[in-house]
Amino acid sequence: MKKPARNLGIIRKIYERFAGNPLYIKKTRKAYIYIMGRVVFLSIVIALFFGALVIIFNLTEDESDFVVSGDFVPASAVRVGKMNHPTIAVSALKDPLKGANAIFDDIKPEHIELSCVRCHVNRGIDLKAPALKKEDGKIGSAYYLGGEKGTVFNATSKAFEQPSPAIIEAGLFSQFLAGEAFFEGNFVVDPHVPFGGLGPTYLKASCISCHPGYGRGRRVDDFSKEFGNGYIAIVHNPDGSIVEGYTPMLQINAVEPFVPYAKGVKITWHDFKDKYGNRYPDGTPYNKGKDTEGSLIYPSADIIEPLLSLPKDYQVSIEASIGIYGTGLLDAISDESIIEEYKRQQSMTGPVKGVHGPWIVEPNGETRLGKFTWHCFRATLENGPGSNGIYNTTNVTRKDRPNLYTTPQWIEKQKELGIDVSALEGMQKEELSKKDYDDFMIWHRGLAVPAARKLERAEVQRGQELFNKLGCVSCHKSEWQTGEYKPMPAYSNQTIRPYTDLLMHDMGEENKGQFRTYRTPPLWGRGLMLKAANHTDMFHDLRARDFEEAILWHFGEAEFSRELFRNLSAEDRDNLIHFLKAL
Repeated sequence: MKKPARNLGIIRKIYERFAGNPLYIKKTRKAYIYIMGRVVFLSIVIALFFGALVIIFNLTEDESDFVVSGDFVPASAVRVGKMNHPTIAVSALKDPLKGANAIFDDIKPEHIELSCVRCHVNRGIDLKAPALKKEDGKIGSAYYLGGEKGTVFNATSKAFEQPSPAIIEAGLFSQFLAGEAFFEGNFVVDPHVPFGGLGPTYLKASCISCHPGYGRGRRVDDFSKEFGNGYIAIVHNPDGSIVEGYTPMLQINAVEPFVPYAKGVKITWHDFKDKYGNRYPDGTPYNKGKDTEGSLIYPSADIIEPLLSLPKDYQVSIEASIGIYGTGLLDAISDESIIEEYKRQQSMTGPVKGVHGPWIVEPNGETRLGKFTWHCFRATLENGPGSNGIYNTTNVTRKDRPNLYTTPQWIEKQKELGIDVSALEGMQKEELSKKDYDDFMIWHRGLAVPAARKLERAEVQRGQELFNKLGCVSCHKSEWQTGEYKPMPAYSNQTIRPYTDLLMHDMGEENKGQFRTYRTPPLWGRGLMLKAANHTDMFHDLRARDFEEAILWHFGEAEFSRELFRNLSAEDRDNLIHFLKAL
């Protein structure tokens, strides 16, 4: 019985030692306060540490980010002190995890707003509209798309065929007409008669076949169609390089007894549906009220009975001829001016970043910047589309093109077929004389640009305002100053408005042909296409059947402009097209 009593005594002593001792209680309270104070202090330090990490992460280029919802100000704007930058919804990003570290290219095109275009696309562009009238009341510079020496006031079906004032003032009209005959004439096989020398292979027998009404070719289903068919075909590898043995411009015709590279090209048209079902946000179908309502189309092509072997992964793309009026004025734009515009675009943080053409050594030894053709393969008009086109379309030789437009593989294949090719090997006799060629180039440079029309109308002026605000002007550069131009001195130092930057832009996988990039086509004169060329087909492969479709086929770098156009009211969509038709 003593043990329990002893145990109780021990418990009592423990209680008195710890619970009943006022001194212990006092010490315990001090210890508690001390410990809690240290805990609070350490908590504050830890919170500050992690807060600093968040800030550091947001101010670096690290792709990780804590923001996955809500709105944010881009870290790039914070870094330069632009705290008033509009906030961006995380849902607008292609990858929400990038959060504040996102750059402009990370924003979905449909979420880019007009304020974005103003700073990230159009910065550095003079958007001041040119004068509609001079002080004396006469027509202002806005109407002179080709400058005073390159513009004609003709809006008839002959609008694209006119000589420029520079031609008339220089007394070159007779040479202009002589050169025009070689554009319109049909070449024949016999080299001893006028317009002789066609073949041995060729694409067309005349230039005007590809440029009806002196404009662009029209869309066709049958590649073999001669007149009006503006297509060329390219047989290429997946990287865009030409398949070995084939000419860059496929020739499907041949003079007997020779056999062409192919019997033809098959064109197939396909329906295209965008992610909106070919409808505007207001529910209106694209092309409302037209025979084409609700539809968009695009072509594919293949080669028919190729003569030479092809790799398994070969591809065939078709491209359209480009308008030829005003090309002399484009030739007068200096390389330095084009590079200046290239640098402006490259300095922008937005999606528009045109690429200039390659540097090309010209026949005269000069190194010049490529700016002609859809892919800027040609640098000057003297070595460019018309000069080269009359040669590789017809295979008519001349002093500066003494060899046939053909390949060694084709020559060897003709030999295998038992055909005598001795006359085709080596340099050929001149079939187009230097005088005839010089006249042709005077005509080519001298084709004038039709003046703009109806610019004073309210709907056109509203359309021009939208053209600028939507960023169209960033690629379709409205104004250029020409440099010194020796081939046609009157074209020097002219203010012209072709609405092209002469740079190439990525137009998206939706538009991929030989490449995804295409030179921005000029817009001057486009409003007269129907009257002069009897069609309104546009784009690199003529998939766009009118202005509305041309805008709706803008993907890649230009998709944000497409989205802004889609979100306009029906009235403003029409206003923008009114402006394009006025050019």
